[in-house]
Amino acid sequence: MPVLPPVPPASLDPYLDATARCFARYGVRRTSVQDVARELGVNRTTVYRQVGTVERQAMLLLIRDAHRLLTSLSGWIDGPVGPRTVVDLMAEVVRRAREHPVLAKVLADEPELIGTYVTRDGAALIELVTGVLRPLLEAAAAAGTIAQRDPGVLAQWLVRTTVSLILTPPPVELEVFLAELLLPALEPQS
Repeated sequence: MPVLPPVPPASLDPYLDATARCFARYGVRRTSVQDVARELGVNRTTVYRQVGTVERQAMLLLIRDAHRLLTSLSGWIDGPVGPRTVVDLMAEVVRRAREHPVLAKVLADEPELIGTYVTRDGAALIELVTGVLRPLLEAAAAAGTIAQRDPGVLAQWLVRTTVSLILTPPPVELEVFLAELLLPALEPQS
């Protein structure tokens, strides 16, 4: 199973924050190492030495922000995981992803980058998030708070649906859209 690379050291946060600001302002393809250096007020050699090329900066930023998202998930859950919790959690992930300044810029101005990323790295990311989600679903099913379903299939389905909704939002309110099928599918049988 794929493992998320380790979170970049906190000492790189100023560089990655500057990268994120440049990506949100100019787009990923139009950002140069010089732009990031100018944003930080340092020489581009310093940026190269610390975080490398723009492509490497993008990967480091993705890894850092993925770690932040995954570690914050448990803080969003207050109480037992039931069908409504799953709906709310998915909706929150979709909203936060769509509000991320870099992803919003890419979706608006560089959507072709999404296709490149999904075909190259998407399966690994889906497997990674599925690996995080599966134990939560197993525990909820064992506790009887959600229906007994194959936790691997359910986790895959939830992650793939979440990715789809991030890329193309539904025509109705997110929670309503998710609840229509998820609540009956996840409701434990008496």
